[in-house]
Amino acid sequence: MKRTPMMLAACFTALTAHAGDLKPLRAAEVEAVLSASQGKPQIVEIWSLDCSYCRENTARVAEWQKKHRDVRLTMIAMDPIDDNAAALSQVLASLPLPPQTALYANVEAMPEKLRRALDANWHGEMPRTLLIDGHGARQASSGLLQPAALDAWHR
Repeated sequence: MKRTPMMLAACFTALTAHAGDLKPLRAAEVEAVLSASQGKPQIVEIWSLDCSYCRENTARVAEWQKKHRDVRLTMIAMDPIDDNAAALSQVLASLPLPPQTALYANVEAMPEKLRRALDANWHGEMPRTLLIDGHGARQASSGLLQPAALDAWHR
């Protein structure tokens, strides 16, 4: 019986772990976010609540990142933070993300503005992953990533 309250507290903590970490993101701030790795490689995972493959792709990336701790992971939700903060936080808490993952969500009234700032060649398909090497060179991928593709990029 004593375990039940502790288990409930642990579940609540897991569900709310990322709630306070979710930050609003405007198009004007994108360059700073994409440059935040300061010479280290970074994976920017762009996702949405209604994207059927986004969670699977994020789980793959997070699993790969466990073996490559030098790679920074950044999550950017295209859903408006004002209307979806609780749902976004709940999904983020359910994903196997490392604790230092940077978490952002859209605050632009026109999501296309944020989309263009993230990747001018992107047409909105998801999941969208930006791979940024230590020199700042970027490549983008839409769809599910395989660990071999991440390995090839990280070399």
